[in-house]
Amino acid sequence: MSYAQATNATASILKIKEAFPALPNKKILEIHDAAFPKPDNKGRRIQHTTKGPSRKQAIVPTSDNIKDTIMGETNAYIFQINMLLKSIKSTTRAEFIRLCPGGVSINTNSVPNTSDLNTIERYLKSINGTGNDEVLTPRLPQSKSYLKITGIPYIQPNGNKLTSDDITMTMKQLELFEPVNLAAKPRVIKASPKSDMAIIWFDIWDSQNSSKAKLLINHSFNFGRYIAMIRATNMNPGVPQCHNCWKWGHSTFSCCAHGSKCQKCNGPHKLEHHRDLAWCCKANFKLNPPRLETAKGEPCPYSFKCINCKGEHMADDNKCPFWKHRFNRE
Repeated sequence: MSYAQATNATASILKIKEAFPALPNKKILEIHDAAFPKPDNKGRRIQHTTKGPSRKQAIVPTSDNIKDTIMGETNAYIFQINMLLKSIKSTTRAEFIRLCPGGVSINTNSVPNTSDLNTIERYLKSINGTGNDEVLTPRLPQSKSYLKITGIPYIQPNGNKLTSDDITMTMKQLELFEPVNLAAKPRVIKASPKSDMAIIWFDIWDSQNSSKAKLLINHSFNFGRYIAMIRATNMNPGVPQCHNCWKWGHSTFSCCAHGSKCQKCNGPHKLEHHRDLAWCCKANFKLNPPRLETAKGEPCPYSFKCINCKGEHMADDNKCPFWKHRFNRE
């Protein structure tokens, strides 16, 4: 059962309990099972690893200064990279450069090999005296594998509830988890409303053939005095948030909006241009009282509501209820 399926099942059981408070728990579970029969998974293979984005690209983590420099002269960088790739007799060619979280992505006509990635890295580190801390090692996109841990009590011996920090701390202490990197904080919920055991879902960065997940699946480890077991679970990437219009339900590349939206005011501009283009930062002496222009270097003094939940935060804030329920597609 995936994280979203377990959450939905818990919610439906609680609704039945609210509707029929006098019924015993066993009868409530029978009503739930009759209304929501479990699918027949006999012979069905668990799909625990995503295919991931296209590997015909090199993701280069960079500082903000280098990112801006590259995006200001993309054609020149593509030309130089292709000249160097041609000099090592590689058939890989850079086609275009785009921004990605934490750096830039150089899209190519084929999957870059180690030699191609090293060539790109040497060139980017050689320009303008770029330091090693400003351009990190290019890498190919990674997939995600979805796993779960069972056998750990939800209430710990000290009386506190199990938290994701408890799980993360234990993982850092164990050699079993050394080869893997978490893609997000582990998620802890009760196995069932009346259970004292927990199920911990965690996601790791992996290759498309699940090489990292295979090192963990069906392995056990000590969590205090308890024996925990790692299992594969059906992948649940969650609901995507578009980084173009900042709405939930579709990816950035499938967005139909004609231009970028500001995650602060939802205006037709990017957040970095909010100070220059947003109406709230411009003077308007026709208003009563008049609105003065926001001083240079000062942040926007106005607060706006999230376009998704109408809360007092920006659309990409992790305090948003949509963000907290991104793994529940209902």
